Amino acid sequence: MPVNTEMPNSEKNIAAQGKELPKIFWSVILLTTIFFLNFVTRQLIGPSLPAIEVELSLTHTQSGLFVLLTGAGFCLSQLSAAFLIAKWGYKRCILISLWGTAVATVVVATSEHPWSLSLGFLGLGVVGGLYIPAGIALITILVQPKDWGKAMGIHETAPNLALISVPFIATGAILVGSWRFGYLLTALALAILGIVYAKIGINASQNPSSPNIRRIQEVVTNASFWKICLLLSIAVGVETGIYAMTPLFLVTDKGYALADANQLLGLSRIPGPFLVLISGWLTDRLNPAIAVAIALAITGASIICLGAGADNLIVPAIFMQAAASACIFPPILSMASAISTSDNRALTFSLSIAVAPVIGSGLLPAALGLTADLASFSAGFIGCGLLIFTGIFLVRR
Repeated sequence: MPVNTEMPNSEKNIAAQGKELPKIFWSVILLTTIFFLNFVTRQLIGPSLPAIEVELSLTHTQSGLFVLLTGAGFCLSQLSAAFLIAKWGYKRCILISLWGTAVATVVVATSEHPWSLSLGFLGLGVVGGLYIPAGIALITILVQPKDWGKAMGIHETAPNLALISVPFIATGAILVGSWRFGYLLTALALAILGIVYAKIGINASQNPSSPNIRRIQEVVTNASFWKICLLLSIAVGVETGIYAMTPLFLVTDKGYALADANQLLGLSRIPGPFLVLISGWLTDRLNPAIAVAIALAITGASIICLGAGADNLIVPAIFMQAAASACIFPPILSMASAISTSDNRALTFSLSIAVAPVIGSGLLPAALGLTADLASFSAGFIGCGLLIFTGIFLVRR
């Protein structure tokens, strides 16, 4: 069936849930674009950290704290997301996330003190995090279940494209004059995209029911839910937590110039968008657990190699880690969709994703920064790699 190239009308809601992917293709693309900018804003900190450290005279531990605060804010937004989506609907929550993130990004860009910068990063997590449960749950409503893997694969190209773009955005901003220019540019792009989505963005025909004690109990008493939480934490950790601290590791421990470190980080993510599409396609045809286990094994091995390997293995290890981590999310998100009903899906996503950023993109990079100050980055990477292997046992169960 040919892909429909006509963008949906701004006033149109989906009356019949679960369309074939080609019929809803452009709506998925628009949500993917929103996710891309959302992710860029939250990940810009990693390649910018060396410059922020120098300007504000920070330690590695303090730098890791900024990442932790973003994750903590993200967690707070997830805990309230299901209630807000039920009250305001998917589209309004996505718009709040877009415009709210733009404001928080301006705060980060204009902060002159670590405390105000901390508040800005906390705000990025709070308002930016609202998009994830709204956007992913909306896709599962718009698209038929048989196409979930492919739709999630398309949606997951956003963070992979963002991970390619962010190092070059940060490096370009620093070359122009300051790391702050990168944040100001993304703030402007978020504000404009919010206007676009307000005019042509699609919505579900009705809001999900507001969570109550019975529905929350139904989700949290499901053993599979907690396994998904831990798997998502690992997946977020290998995709964003390791990513955020790698430039600092390359600059301070391996003697890379910041521009070279960011260039390597960006180039290593180029295969990601293609691999995530392949991962989504395979998820619809194979057991998702097999795909997750293989990706975790390769990722864990590459991170251990990054910490313990010789200098000539650093580049291959970074490329291998980037490629394998890109393949983790589509099958995990498909499994998370399968263990919930359409009415509980936003609640399931918001609760499970609430845990992941705190552990994966918060505690993990903060622990890496602390380990670097107390011992070395290499020891931290080896410990992270061993931790990732535990995810394989979760998948088996």
